[in-house]
Amino acid sequence: MRKYRLSEQTRQYCYEEEHGKQSVTLRQIVALIDFADVKAGSEGGWVDEEFALSQQGECWIYDVNSVVFAGARIRDDARLTGFCVVSHEATIGGRACIHASQISHHAQISDNVTVMQSQVRGYCRLADEARLLPHCQVIAARGLTADRDKVLQIYQRATVSASRILHQAQIYGDAFVEHAFVEHRAEVFDQARLEGNEENDVWVCDNARVYGHARLIAGRGEDAIPTVRYSSQVAENAVIEGNCLLKHRAMVGGEAQLRGGPILLDDDVLIQGRTVIIGDVILEHQVSINDEVQIAAQEGEAIHLRGPKTLDGQQHITRTPLLGAL
Repeated sequence: MRKYRLSEQTRQYCYEEEHGKQSVTLRQIVALIDFADVKAGSEGGWVDEEFALSQQGECWIYDVNSVVFAGARIRDDARLTGFCVVSHEATIGGRACIHASQISHHAQISDNVTVMQSQVRGYCRLADEARLLPHCQVIAARGLTADRDKVLQIYQRATVSASRILHQAQIYGDAFVEHAFVEHRAEVFDQARLEGNEENDVWVCDNARVYGHARLIAGRGEDAIPTVRYSSQVAENAVIEGNCLLKHRAMVGGEAQLRGGPILLDDDVLIQGRTVIIGDVILEHQVSINDEVQIAAQEGEAIHLRGPKTLDGQQHITRTPLLGAL
């Protein structure tokens, strides 16, 4: 049984493409029967063909300004509320709820996903109980690396808010991402938290991974931006806060805390145990720190440790050691 028809009335909808402005002819959907919370005779959004909205299930386009076109498909029990634009072979199914968002260019949204006031574009998969809260931008791109078929994914119970997620990034588990920039093939998962703010995003890029119960917390003010890049990892119960940069396979785990800054970890640096690092500190080239080591730079001074070397026990370092002192 058909649940809706297309009205005789048409409208032109204009949109931008790479090669210029385009337009498409749309017709409005009109319910033929009562289903879910839709009453017979209710007018909904606009589609370019009947195949755009399935006659099966309880899927519906509620807002009379919403448009679905260019091979996009709404099916199952998916709901579009608020002003939505869905186009270019995007698919929305399951019991997904999309509110006031733009979904396009082969994006796949299913299960119980929620998307609110956000943009999702490109080959990507949003699934399970994942949530995109307002002001997210998800822009997927395949073929940027040797793993050419890997697609951007946000799934399981991950929550993303006010963030930019790009390329082939992966966010899953119970991860919480707010005011962050996650791109390339970076991964955020388990119970990891990226906690940016209106002034500063947290950055996780270039194959970096944040997982376990790790937290990255942006400060306020210039440069208070935790940044993890180039295959670096933050894991377990580590906390990194403020102006901290990890790159080239730096790893922070255990109960380690890095605060303030500027802090730089570069080139196979390993921090674990209950290590605490505060202030203007540079660690580079195979430095390994364990146990309860504390490194705290005095105000106006900097500490620079260059490896290969290992620090452990309960050492307390407040200045750059003399050559050979460690």
